[in-house]
Parts: sequence; structure tokens; C-alpha cells
Amino acid sequence: MSRLSKLLRDPKRYFQDAIRKKVGLPTTLSGAKGAQRDTLKPKIAREASEKFLAAASAVNLKDSSIVKRSSPVRLMAPKKPHIVPTQVFDVPVWYNGNDMSASISSRKAFVYIPWIAEHGNALISKIQHDADFDLVALDFVNDLQAPDRRRSVLAFAREHPDMYRRMVLRKLAPIAGKISGVIFTFDWAPVMRIIASACEELGIPRILIPHESVFVDRGKYYWDPKAHASVPVADLVLCWGDLQKEIFLERGYPNDRIKVVGAPKFDVYHQYTPALSRQQFNGMYGLTADKKTILFASQPLDSQLNVKIARESQRKAIGDLLSYAVNNGAQLIVRLPPSRDDIVGVALREQIGASGVASIDEAWCYLSNPEEALYHADVVTSVNSTMLFECLLLGRPALSMKYVEFDQIWERVGIPAAQNNEQMTNLLNAMMIGEWAADEKGMLWAASQFSVGSFDGLACSRIREELSNIASGRRITTIRKSAIRRLLDGEAVDIVGTPSSDEAMDTAYKHVKDMLGARRMIQARTSDTPLANLASVDVFIQWGMGGGNHHAAMRSFARRLSRPTIIIEDGFLRSKDIGLSGEPGLSIILDDQTPYYDATKISRLHHLLENGPELSSEQLGRAANVMHMIRENRLSKYNHAPDIPLTIGEPGRPKLLLLDQRFGDKSVELGLASEQSFDNMLKDVIRNYSGHDIIVKQHPDAIKGGKASYFSDDRLSFAPGVRNLHRINYDVNPHALFDIVDEVFAVTSGMGFEALMAGKKVHCYGVPFYAGWGLTTDKQH
Repeated sequence: MSRLSKLLRDPKRYFQDAIRKKVGLPTTLSGAKGAQRDTLKPKIAREASEKFLAAASAVNLKDSSIVKRSSPVRLMAPKKPHIVPTQVFDVPVWYNGNDMSASISSRKAFVYIPWIAEHGNALISKIQHDADFDLVALDFVNDLQAPDRRRSVLAFAREHPDMYRRMVLRKLAPIAGKISGVIFTFDWAPVMRIIASACEELGIPRILIPHESVFVDRGKYYWDPKAHASVPVADLVLCWGDLQKEIFLERGYPNDRIKVVGAPKFDVYHQYTPALSRQQFNGMYGLTADKKTILFASQPLDSQLNVKIARESQRKAIGDLLSYAVNNGAQLIVRLPPSRDDIVGVALREQIGASGVASIDEAWCYLSNPEEALYHADVVTSVNSTMLFECLLLGRPALSMKYVEFDQIWERVGIPAAQNNEQMTNLLNAMMIGEWAADEKGMLWAASQFSVGSFDGLACSRIREELSNIASGRRITTIRKSAIRRLLDGEAVDIVGTPSSDEAMDTAYKHVKDMLGARRMIQARTSDTPLANLASVDVFIQWGMGGGNHHAAMRSFARRLSRPTIIIEDGFLRSKDIGLSGEPGLSIILDDQTPYYDATKISRLHHLLENGPELSSEQLGRAANVMHMIRENRLSKYNHAPDIPLTIGEPGRPKLLLLDQRFGDKSVELGLASEQSFDNMLKDVIRNYSGHDIIVKQHPDAIKGGKASYFSDDRLSFAPGVRNLHRINYDVNPHALFDIVDEVFAVTSGMGFEALMAGKKVHCYGVPFYAGWGLTTDKQH
């Protein structure tokens, strides 16, 4: 039987046998009979009990001989003795956790994260030139340029963000107070985002200097396709030009933390002087100086397009360029991307090698830097690389090989696009004889979108000046507000984790994302949710004080990732209908301490009411106006009930209103009340107010939602002889009741707050949030 068949037929036996096999125990008793089996059983049990913990710790759950699945597997130890096995991670071989304090020579030092040599590392090298501060590499990865090393680090950070965070903190903690900040060239991927979050924990300023701009889809620029991060978390962004700035502002990044400095990667093209002659350059590639040279800048195309379709179309474009070179006496250089993806594939690579007029510039050993390659090319082609634009700065023609559909940003500067071989041939023919030039208006547009209004070669100088000011203390870069603080202040956050179900997110909680100002909500609902999906969550939200598996799973994720949790509740004017109907809520209440109805702790609302800040006259006036509008428009938490005149009890007889609540409502328990509180309230009113009509209003969830409540028909049946007791077991607008009653009795009901706004005297048998301020008659303190 195959391993997969065994796993599907009996998963428990499969994993038990795998563990036993790992430690050299018998894997099955099926071959033993009678007394032999009776003898083996206690021995196996005894040995398993002794060895299980060590085995469970030693087994690498990625071992393909044991398990191939993304969700964790729980391995059950013998019940006696009770041992809970702990999963143990092996520290990756590439991790360097050594203390780097000795490499920090002064406080005027920044740490940067080495990554792709031709991108971020090249940017850092440009900035480092003539700087009066130090730039020190965060050497947490050994041999970063080794084959597939970056992929290993990327995968580990995405799949084990909790472990990766600990590794990063170990590296950063010893130097946190010794550096001026950490420089990022991108912070949207978990591999960098988690480092940025660790910096926030340690109070280290973060400066983002993007190494790239928009390539294809503006909506997918600076965007992680799996963890969905799309807004910088850095404390200062030194961006290229207006295009990056507009995108970041649209996504909620604060304007006062952005400074436009220009594009460092374009500085080199200002008055560029080549290092090689044309003959030397072409000779390195086995080509000649007397033929026109076409350069194709290939791209991974893995973040913004369908990878398979995009790469197939890119290979088709390269094949057509190769045919053009062969047929027209030209030559072709295919420059592979710095990511080292093999774009061309085996078949096309063989064609290029056999052509005699083409060469591949391998990323693992580029023969020239990008600017030198652009300078010596007669025509530069690509799908949509920035090299299409860079060559214009050197006066070279550019052609977009648009063999796959996308929004071509470079059209604005007049770069034509070929969608097939015929179009490519016609455009190349014209470019080879000089019948094409860049659009002047387009270049002015590019200067504002990708620089400070001109490509003056001074972007790196401006960046050095900003960093120098930070290092010397002339500029103070404060850490951004935390995600919770931004939520409480009504500012945008990028990603929120929630335990809500798909159904709830489409119905009752449909508008929560927009009310929170979040760009995206990601479910953290079950324990087998891949941690990779949550790697970039800024803050988790918890609905009230509810327990259950979903809340427990979410809180576990928050702890593992060291991300904050904020408590969310329906607002006082929730919606038109009750939540149980699926009606989307239209207001929410946030608290970072405890729910507003919790009388056992100090909530954020309680703290603000007691300690300020004091409300201004304008705010007090707004509050008074809102209360007036609530009364005038006869609004309540739910607004589905008919607003009709009521005739209850004897005319002219004073009337009292008792408020029901949903059975088991957390606001009752946390309001220092219980089932007995409702009994006491009812008995007190019957005993002390015999001359009044007593109106008991059942809770909407009991009337319409079918839920149990404290004033159910059974509970009220004990007083059949109390003729002045009237039950309202139908929907009616609360203000219609306020119109006819003199006083209101509540345990912790929010309707008691509405009664206060309606000017009624309110008695409280629990401790709701509105009790204890001198507005109510309180039975508890």
C-alpha cells in the first residue's frame, strides 16, 4: 500500500507508526499473535512513554518521509504520564545570530539590510559615497548570494514569521541604542516587514528609500500577493517623486512623513561616462562592434501578472528578437533579472547559443552594470522594465515588448509598444535608422513623477543630507503611532486580522473594514490558518469578551506574532435591524483595554471620562446636538421596530419600564450582575410600586431572533395575580415606550442609556457603563 493510501485510510496509525519507526520501535502489532501480542503491548507502551517526547521533539515535521501537508499535525502522547510535546524548530543554516555591536563604531551609524546586489545593495553603495555617517550591513544571513539562499530566507520568514521575529530581535536588540536607524529599500514582504516590526518594538527609527517604482499595475505596486501588505510601515519615506507619494498617500500613509528626493538609480545617467569602448563591451559577449546591438532586459514578472503566461510571452518576445537579429544583421544581448530567475528556459537558451549573434548576460556573473549595457546598446527592449526609461536618459531608443496585456506606464513618455512580431519588426526598423525620439512633454511628466522635477543627478546627495541630519540630531525621526493608536485616532491601518466567518464578513460585519479604516481584513479563525497569511497583520480585532475556539485561535496568533489586539463592539446606533438578522452594522466602539461595559476593569472609555482630556465647548455642543437628533428622529440601537402610539394599563396611572436582556449576555456578567439581579429588580418593583403600571419590555433578540432572555414568559409566569404587570413581547420603538413611562429599571441594558438621553429617571441593578456618574439610581457600586 502506498504511503498516501495509508495516510488517507488511517491518519492516526500512519503518524504513530512514523514516530515509532523514527525511534526504532515496532510499527505494528498486526504480525504478533496471542501471548506474543500480550507481551509486546506493555513493552511498546513502556518504551513509547519513555521515548515519545524526545522523538516528537527530534522529528522534523518537514521531513517528507513523515508528513507532507501545510496544516500542523498533533502527535498524541500516552495519557500516563501526561506530556505535551513541544514542536522544536531547527535554526536555519543560513542564520547568523552573532552580536554585531563591535561593527558599530559610533552613534552616527545606520544599519541596512543587504538583499539583491543589483537593487537595494547598489542603492546603499551610491548613498555611502562621501557620507559623514556609517552604513553597516545587518549580517543576519550567511552567504546571502549563494544559489537559492534568498528564496530560503523569504520562505522561512513567510512560513515561520514568529520564529523569524525572534531571530531578528536577537540580532537587533544589542544594537538598538547604538544606531540612528535602520534603512529599508522595501518593507512590504514579510522578510522585511517583520524586521520593521521588530524595530518598532525596540524603538529604532525606520527609513524607507524605495529601490523601485511602479512597473505594471499601479494597484499592485508595493504589494505582497500573499500577506497583502501594501503600505510602508517606516517612520520616514524618502520617495522618488509624485507617483510614489500619491500611491502611499492614497493608501493612508501620513503626508508629513514623506519627502520627495528623486530616484537614486537615475543619478548615474546624468553626464554618464562609459568605462568601456564599444569594441571592448561587445567583445566581452562574443559580439562585434560593427553591428547594431539590441538589448533585452528580462524580468521575473512574478508579482503583478500571471507568471506562466507572462514568462511564456516574454520568451516569445525574445525568440522574435533573436530572429530579427539573425535576419537583419543585428545582434542581441539578453540580460537576465537580478533575481536570477531563468527566464529563457532550456530550448531558447540553446537557440541563443547556436545563433552566433546573441549572448545571455547571466545574473550570477553580470559582465557589465546596467548603465554600461544601456550606453552601448543601439535599441533597448523589455516587457516593462525601468531600463526602458533609463535608456532614454542616455538618448537611446526604447521598445516595450507588450506580448502580454497590461497597463504600460512608459507610454506617457512616448515609448512605443509592440504586441506581435510584425509590429516589433516595423518599430525596430525605424529605430535602427534613427527615426524615433523621446516625447518632450512626456519627459517633463516623468521628471515630476519619478524625480523632483528634473533628473539632475543629485538624488543621492539629497538622501545623504536627510540621513546626515538624522544622525546628527538636526532632524528627529519619531516612531510612528502604533496600529492600535492609529485605530483609536481614526487613522488608516493596512491589515487587520479577524476571527469572523465568511458569512459574518458578508453580512453583519460588512462595513467593519471601512469603519476601521483598514485596507484589508484577513481571517484568523482556526488554529490551522497558515501563519504565512497573517505575517503582515498590523492588529487583530476581538469581538467583545467572547470565548470559543475562534477567539482563542486568533489570540494565539496575536501572541505568536507579538501583534496587538483591540476589542471591538457594536456602536450605540448599530443598524436598522438586529445583528441576528444579518443586517450590517453601521457603527462600532473600539477599546484597547476592555469592553466599554466591563465594570471589573478600567476601559479606555472609562479612563477618558474620568481623566480627560476635557471636552471643548465645540465638542460639548456637538454632543448635545447629536443627542437632540437622536431624540427628534427617535433613534435606537436597532431601528426596525414600528413607532406607534401605545395604550397600556390604566389611563392616568404612572408607569414604569423594566428592560430585558439576552440570556448569557456578557455585559450582565461583566456589569457585576447575574440572573438573580433580574429577579431582584422585578420583585422590588412589584413590591414597591403597586400603584404603577409595570411594563416589561422583552429583548429584540428574544422577540425576533429566537434567543432566550432573562424576562422570558416562564420567568414572568410566577405572578399571574399581578394585574398591573404588562408584557411587551412584540417589536416597538423604544421612544414609544419612553413617551408613556416615568421611570426605567435596567440591569446593564444599553436601552437604559437611551432612556437617560430621553430624560427619564433610570434605576440600575448592575453596573453598566453609564452608572456611577451621578445620573442614575444605583443598587450596586
